[in-house]
Amino acid sequence: MRRIPLWLTVVPLAVGGVVYWHFWDGWRDDLRADIVAVVPGATPDIGGFPYRMEGSIAAAAVSSNGAIRTTFRAASTIVNRGPWQRALTVVRTAAPEVDVAIPGLRDVTAHLTAASGLSSLHLAAGVLVRASNVFAAARATTGLFAAPVAADSLEVHLRETRARSNEAWSATPPQQAQVVLSGTGVRIGQGAPLMLAADFGVTSTARLRSFAGWAAGGTVELRALKLADASGEVVRMVASAVPVGDTLRLTGTIVTVCPANVAAAFAGSPGPVEKRLRNPVRLAFGGTPGAFTIASPAANAPTATRAQLPPCPRLR
Repeated sequence: MRRIPLWLTVVPLAVGGVVYWHFWDGWRDDLRADIVAVVPGATPDIGGFPYRMEGSIAAAAVSSNGAIRTTFRAASTIVNRGPWQRALTVVRTAAPEVDVAIPGLRDVTAHLTAASGLSSLHLAAGVLVRASNVFAAARATTGLFAAPVAADSLEVHLRETRARSNEAWSATPPQQAQVVLSGTGVRIGQGAPLMLAADFGVTSTARLRSFAGWAAGGTVELRALKLADASGEVVRMVASAVPVGDTLRLTGTIVTVCPANVAAAFAGSPGPVEKRLRNPVRLAFGGTPGAFTIASPAANAPTATRAQLPPCPRLR
C-alpha cells in the first residue's frame, strides 16, 4: 500500500492558510477603517487571527451633533467582528459614560455611567439598524425627573421601524423607531430595588431625520412600563408625550396596587408604609417635567388589601 507523501497534505494547508490570511488582512483593514471613521485619531491595535478581528482602543471618545446630540466616553474599548460579518460589531467597554440630549427640548437629557458595557451594533448600507446595549452597575440622571436611577443591570435596545405607510386614518402617526428598556435591581432615588420593563415607540409622519420633522406632529408613545418586585407587579403605566414649545407634555394612566407610594413618588417625598391592594386602581397623570400631577383614586376604588404579601416597596 503506497503512503501519501507528507507534502501533499502540508502544501494545500499552507496555501489555504496564505489565502485565508490575505482575506483576513483585508477584513482587519476594514475594521481599522471603520473604527477610525467613528473615533478620529484612534490607532487601534487589531488582532484575533484566525477566528475574529479584535481592536483595542484606550480612552475612546465619540460625539455626534445631529438632531440627537450624543457623547460617549470609555476608559477602554474592545471592538470584535467576525469574518464576513462587517454588518455586525460587538463592543465591550470599561467605565462607559454616555450623554444624550435633544437640543430642541430642554428637558430631554440623560447622563449614564456604568462599570462596564456590552453593545451589539447591526448596520446595513451604512445605517444603524439596531443597537443593543447592556450596562452593569449603571447610574443615570435625566432632565425628565429629578431622582437619579441606579440599576444592577440595565439593557437599552434601539431600532428603526420604518413605517410602510403614513396610516392617514390614524390619529397617531406611524411608529418610526422603538426603544426597549429592561433592568434588574432598579432603584429610583432611595427606592427599593425593582425589575423594570418598558417599551417606547417614536411616531412621525416621515423617517426620523431632524427634530423639526419629528416635532411637526410626532409623538413618543410609552406602550408599556412595568415595575415589579419579587412579590409581583407594582406599577403598570402607559403614556403619550407631545412636544410643546421646548418641552414635552405627557398624559397617561397608571395601574397600581400601591397608590399611596405612587402619589408620594410623584410628589418627590418618601412613600408611606402601605399594604398592597387586592385589586389595582387606575390613576391618571399628566403635565410637563417638573410639574407632573396625578389624580387621587376614585372614591369607590377598592380598598381591600392582601395581608399575606409584604408591604408595598418604596418607589422613590
